[in-house]
Amino acid sequence: MQRVHSGRDAFRPRTVRGLASSRGFTLIELMVTVAILSILAAAALTGFRQDQVRSQYKRFIDDARGALQTARNAAIDDQTLVDVEVTATEIRVNRLDQATDVWEPLMRVALDRPSTELLEVEDRVCIFGFASGVQTPAQAEDAPPPAGCVDGTQVLRFQPDGSFVDRDSDFTTIENAGVTLWIANRQVSGNTKLAMIQMFPGGLIRAFDRTSEAT
Repeated sequence: MQRVHSGRDAFRPRTVRGLASSRGFTLIELMVTVAILSILAAAALTGFRQDQVRSQYKRFIDDARGALQTARNAAIDDQTLVDVEVTATEIRVNRLDQATDVWEPLMRVALDRPSTELLEVEDRVCIFGFASGVQTPAQAEDAPPPAGCVDGTQVLRFQPDGSFVDRDSDFTTIENAGVTLWIANRQVSGNTKLAMIQMFPGGLIRAFDRTSEAT
């Protein structure tokens, strides 16, 4: 026989166990959920920042290569002297105005610009500077890069015919063998990656790191 509940049974208080099972997440469960979400968010943010740094590093390499190309073109087109000044954090291109005999700024590539400012954090990137000669990534051990960030200023001077010289005889050890501009990426602690921007005596400029194809 089916039991018929009276209307009074519908309002009978639930047991303590029944209340516990119907109230949803416990405080401990909520805390664990929040902790997991925080960890996932932190990991996602770290990955996003690393992607930003990688993207900015590539842009900085491209801009540095462009500065060398701009300097050579300006020297030939204007039939004047053009200097590329390199420090640990920037590259400046200046041209000599033949009419006024005054050096004028032409271009600047730096780590403090909005497009590359993340590279400046904790010295993630610095310019190692120029070195004589050009080589493939496989030959890097035969022609090692400078030991560290540029100390002071190096100057590569372009002549009106497109050739270039070490203006202050600061880094040239091999005459007429081209030059390599080294840029270091220390995004990963204890692991320094190097990019090379090479200029051949004939004017060809190419950029690559030790593991990628020339561009």
